[in-house]
Amino acid sequence: MFEMLPVEDERQILRLYALYCHYFNHGEAEAWADLFVPDGAFTRLNAGAVQHGNFGNPAGTTTGRDNLLALSKGRRELFKCLVRHQQTDMVVTPGLDANHAVGQSFILVTDWRDGPGRLAAVGDCTAEFVRLADGWRFARITLSTLPRLTPDPKA
Repeated sequence: MFEMLPVEDERQILRLYALYCHYFNHGEAEAWADLFVPDGAFTRLNAGAVQHGNFGNPAGTTTGRDNLLALSKGRRELFKCLVRHQQTDMVVTPGLDANHAVGQSFILVTDWRDGPGRLAAVGDCTAEFVRLADGWRFARITLSTLPRLTPDPKA
């Protein structure tokens, strides 16, 4: 069996996951960026496979609130609030101490920009959380999408 977080901490982290998707899906870039610590990071381990219907997002890391905000605003323009991100099967476990936690989830992305929706991406997500004075925040999100066309350390 694995270690559990206190129920209230897990509840707050699961809400953070939900807000992440809601804010991103509805183009609320400022609110989305505020879910991260000021030096938070979002990493794509591999490029999205355009030939398989993915968006072709490049691999790489975006770090810091201003850069995360720019990332979110750019996606808002591209997605026009017609792309839906979902995180499923979240499992949250304790981190190094009572102020850190780690989450594992699956992601599904559907694209409704051309009418009927289609599955645009599926992948694995690891999130690192830290508790600040005003609550839990994402410290880092690491995403790997399928199919993996480039070397992936988790494969």
